[in-house]
This record gives sequence, C-alpha cells and structure tokens, in this order.
Amino acid sequence: MFEIGSALREARERRGLSYSQVEEGTKIRARYIRALEDEDFGVLPGATYSKGFLRAYADYLGLDGHLFIDEFNSRYHDPRNDDDRPIYPPSRRTPSRHRRETSIVLIALAAIVAIASLVFLGAGSGGTPNTPLPTPSTTTHNPKTTQGSTASSGGTSQGATTGSKKHKQAASKTYKITITAANGDSYLSAHLGSATGPAAKTIHHTDLTEYLLQQGEQAVIQAKGPVVVSLGAPGNVAITVAGHPQTLPHGISSFKITKQGIARA
Repeated sequence: MFEIGSALREARERRGLSYSQVEEGTKIRARYIRALEDEDFGVLPGATYSKGFLRAYADYLGLDGHLFIDEFNSRYHDPRNDDDRPIYPPSRRTPSRHRRETSIVLIALAAIVAIASLVFLGAGSGGTPNTPLPTPSTTTHNPKTTQGSTASSGGTSQGATTGSKKHKQAASKTYKITITAANGDSYLSAHLGSATGPAAKTIHHTDLTEYLLQQGEQAVIQAKGPVVVSLGAPGNVAITVAGHPQTLPHGISSFKITKQGIARA
C-alpha cells in the first residue's frame, strides 16, 4: 500500500516538472493534476475518468500506471459498481443535436417557400400576352463558326474532366481514422499535426481536445495529415487507419497517426 498523491508529486518534483509542463505533455488540465496529487478525486467527473487520468499521468512520469490503478480501486472505487458520471452523457448531446437539425430543416423549407413565391410573382407580372414572336432570320451556314463552336465545346468538356480529376486527387489525400472504445471507457485527446496543434474534430464536428470515449462509442476523424492522439486507457481502445486495424505501441499512451499507420509521437 502506498500514497497515490505523494508518489506522483515526488516523481514530478524529482524530474523538475511544473504543472504547466505536465499539462502540455499529458494534455490533462493542471487542476486535475493537482487533484490527483492531493487525492481529491471528487474534482474529477467519475471513477473511469479518474483512472484514465491517473494512468496517463503515472506513465508520463515513468511510473507503473497499473499499480496506481490497482491502488485506486482498492481504496476509492469498487469496479463492480458502475457509479461513473461521464463528462459528456449521450442523453445531453442527442437532444441538442436533434434541435439543431430540426432548426436547419425549418430554415431550409422557409427559404424554398420564399424563393418559389418570388418566382411565381415574377412570372405573373412579366411580359404582355399578345407580344408577337420575332421572325426567324435566315442565316448562312458558316463552317468556321461550326468549327469554333465544336472547339469551344471540346474545351468545356476537357475543363470539366480536369476539374473532376483534381477533385478525385484531393479526395485521395485524405484518410479516415476510427477510434473505438471496444473494451471500456477511455479519456481521448487528439490534435492535428502535433501535440500542440489545433484540436481534431470528428466527422460530426465533435471537439476531441478532452473527450471521454464511452464503451461502444466511436470517434471518426477525416484527416489530411498527421494526428497526435493521447489515450487514458489504451487497452480499452481499438484503432483503424484507412480501414486497416492497427496495433498500439506497448506501454505508450501518446502516439502519432498518419496514413501509413501508427508511430511513437
């Protein structure tokens, strides 16, 4: 038996790390780091979230994260009791998303009705009914004109083909990353390009700066370049890149994902 908070604090101070440096290295907020060192687990949203942070912080300090998880379970949490309070409950996200989708549909329908009304009014007030049709003019066939038209048509077709090729080339540069909480919940943090880059978002525009991926849930990212991912519980997560299952580096909770696969960050 050992003191969780004291062991973490001593390891951090022994390495001469400040809270801000730990926050940058683990992507865990400084106030949560302090709560772990003070063993004030009530500050964190739930046991699963606490264990994810605890393991990530211990691994970052070069300690055995499994020992800290075991000590946490023996003193603060019985894994048989499901008393977690996820930070992003599905019941809160779904109604909000549904209301946004409903609002968008209503706005689109109103816009369609307004445009149709304008077109109808314009057609009703336009030109006089007895306006004589213009007399067709007699034109002489001009071979040069025909050739010019053909060339112009060919140029348009060629331009459309070129545009289609460019679109396909742009689409081929992107790839899809699928992160699945297959064996349990896991803390997830994803950034574009580097660990300090902008936050990655899912195809449904969910911000993945600090996210609790619940068991059975998937986070799908449409990426163009490298994505740096940090996991609180890597053993609970399965990852596919461009449709290919990946093997996570052993003992590493932070790594870089590219179109070619997974590597150490």
